[in-house]
Amino acid sequence: MKLLILIQGNYGQRIADHIEANMPQDWQMKIWTVPSITESVVDEPEQYLTDSLPQADLILHLAESPQAAQLLPTIADKTGAKGIVASVDSNAWIPLGLRKQLQRELNKKAIIIVYPEPLCSIDVETVGFYENKKQPYTSAVISEFARYFGKPKITLTLDHKNSIIAVKILRGSPCGSSHYTAKRIIGLEADNAIPKAGLMSLHYPCLASMRFEQTENGVDTIMHISGRVFNEAMEKALKGI
Repeated sequence: MKLLILIQGNYGQRIADHIEANMPQDWQMKIWTVPSITESVVDEPEQYLTDSLPQADLILHLAESPQAAQLLPTIADKTGAKGIVASVDSNAWIPLGLRKQLQRELNKKAIIIVYPEPLCSIDVETVGFYENKKQPYTSAVISEFARYFGKPKITLTLDHKNSIIAVKILRGSPCGSSHYTAKRIIGLEADNAIPKAGLMSLHYPCLASMRFEQTENGVDTIMHISGRVFNEAMEKALKGI
């Protein structure tokens, strides 16, 4: 798979570094740093793009501004990408109205875009954590990405005292927090591992937004949802699911 990652700062660079170090050997990955844009991108988005954008199957959008997100349809056209994963670790980067606008425009081009909120909530058929907010999708290239990076999936080995002695990462979060946390939960008693494990995953540190927002499940932050994502992986592992 040919993967193009769009970044604008440390948030995206850290994710790109982790993916590059852990992706399948037959993947090809390129990074493009989106320029800082202050005005609205409407009439001539090409003026902000480089002439050397590579061909891509999938775009992973990790840029940190609405103006950068407005470039996505044109970038998809130029690269030939058929799928876009646009991270929503902060709602300020891609507001809801812009998400709907991009969805409509890209649907006309037969390009699938998904908005995992947070990024570590992406799975092979859905994005999102809470059941009533999960969004299904059908895209071979996005599913291929989510087979390796997304909602954590782990197995645990316990000793006779019910303490964790080994952790195997079957699929880790794109940012690397799953691998970070796996090393630190060794020795925890299984009965006390939740919610400690989720809190440990936030100490990576998690770069998702800490802004409190009203959701269908009450007041929450995207960062705290990230911790719950890892706790869910722990619960499933302890149950052998």
